[in-house]
Amino acid sequence: MKITCNVIKDILPLYVENMVSNDSRAMIEEHIEQCQECKVYLDEMKTFNKIPIDTNITPLLNIKSTLRKKKIQTAIFSMMFLIIVLVITTAFLTAPEYIPYSEGSVAINEIGNGSVLATFDDTVYGYDISSYPTDGNTGYVYHITTWNSIWNRNIKKSNVNNTIINPNGENVVSVYYYQTDGSEDKLIYGKNINSRGGVITLPRLFLSYYSRIAMILALIFGFIILLFNRNRKVNSFMKKIFLLPVSYLLGQLIIKGFTTSSYNATRDFYAILLIMIPIYIASLMALNIISAYKREK
Repeated sequence: MKITCNVIKDILPLYVENMVSNDSRAMIEEHIEQCQECKVYLDEMKTFNKIPIDTNITPLLNIKSTLRKKKIQTAIFSMMFLIIVLVITTAFLTAPEYIPYSEGSVAINEIGNGSVLATFDDTVYGYDISSYPTDGNTGYVYHITTWNSIWNRNIKKSNVNNTIINPNGENVVSVYYYQTDGSEDKLIYGKNINSRGGVITLPRLFLSYYSRIAMILALIFGFIILLFNRNRKVNSFMKKIFLLPVSYLLGQLIIKGFTTSSYNATRDFYAILLIMIPIYIASLMALNIISAYKREK
């Protein structure tokens, strides 16, 4: 039987892998010596089987580094989201629910040596007392209010203790109870300091001032970003600064909504700061991801 090139090519893969008998090997080698076409075909097969191993693992390391960064980013995003949810939940549960004045909710009595004691009933879980001297410096005027909250009513039921409102022995001229609904303060002890009209305790406004400052700063930084749009370094730096007042405004919106006045402004301010921090960190990470995506694109 005549050995054709097609027969040789069919068994060449086995020859290359050294999986043929000695007779077949001798037959193939005899044919290869006389057939240039099959010899070239055999060389190509050997070349193909000897593809050099790529020992450069840099691409794999880059992929590994990218995956690790994405895992870290996901973990940080999750943590920031969890902190935001916790702060919002805590702020909601502990938000003061101011108690309208009623007989017995708070009683003011002098207990001797000039000390004046405020006694609260069981519905009171928190209070606020502020004071200022009278016009003639004859003593001090006090304003007091009380509240409870969802947290105190349902989770931690701890009533406030009675308290002396003038621990340093100041002369208490009058004590008013303010009700945070815009109505006149109610005189519950001493004499009325304004015989011609009522006294109204207004909510504190410094959150409003802070919001205005944040808006102005956001506008200024936004203008600078537009101004240096072609300067990559300045633009990138200003975007990070721009996110600070924006994060504060978002925190203000989450905690207080569109209201900027508060009877408990200090508590609200700290709550805004607590929620502003994770918002800012998450915003920076989002900014970096967007920048990286634009560079790859």
